Amino acid sequence: MIEPDGIDRVALVVGAGSGIGRATALLFADRGWRVLTADLSLDSVRSLAAERSAVTVVGDRGWDATDPSAVDELLTRAVGAHGRLDTVVTTVGWTAMTKFLDETPDYWRRIVDLNLMSAIYIAAAAAKAMQASGGSIVFTSSEAGKVGTSGESVYSATKGGVIALAKSLAREFARYGIRVNAVAPGVTDTPLLASQAGEDTLASIVRAVPLRRLGKPEEIASALYFLASEEAGYITGQTLCVGGGLTMSS
Repeated sequence: MIEPDGIDRVALVVGAGSGIGRATALLFADRGWRVLTADLSLDSVRSLAAERSAVTVVGDRGWDATDPSAVDELLTRAVGAHGRLDTVVTTVGWTAMTKFLDETPDYWRRIVDLNLMSAIYIAAAAAKAMQASGGSIVFTSSEAGKVGTSGESVYSATKGGVIALAKSLAREFARYGIRVNAVAPGVTDTPLLASQAGEDTLASIVRAVPLRRLGKPEEIASALYFLASEEAGYITGQTLCVGGGLTMSS
């Protein structure tokens, strides 16, 4: 039984419709937080909200995190829902496993927008919302952003950018009492992974992981929750790798 520790605290989880984001929203709710959720898929977060009374959906629409005006509106509505916002966690991201020379500029722009620009837009809007009261922002990066991944070159570059963004904003936002951190998952058993990798690829990945298995969304959620919570009150500008030891030497 998880003991609640977030009474009267409010979290916004962006990208909560599936995988890591869904697990994160549920964990916050089980810890006693009031959880606001947003996703491009409205149906997915409505389904999530039906599972926990503490989880609500922001607005009656899907939210495009690559649209800065939409992100600004999302944060305004999120603050208005409970009159405060203590943490913002973003798990927005996407990639496909393709060869770099087979990719197009349109594909690269999509990857950059989804994985890096969305984090920038969310951080800017979140910081404005929490500037007077303090709080925390937690990004979802990737171990690919630390070591690079064949077949995910631009994705790796964007996730490396998220790590640098967390460090830089942590320095800028410290004066406002806003902590900024990131979690870098390794290969995690999510619907996205299942759609991208075949059995042979997954078996090869598992052999390279010291713990010899894929990560679970709930394990990544635990790291995101920790960095968002007061338990990590003296931690900022850090990236926590959760990948079964794959990048322990990096």
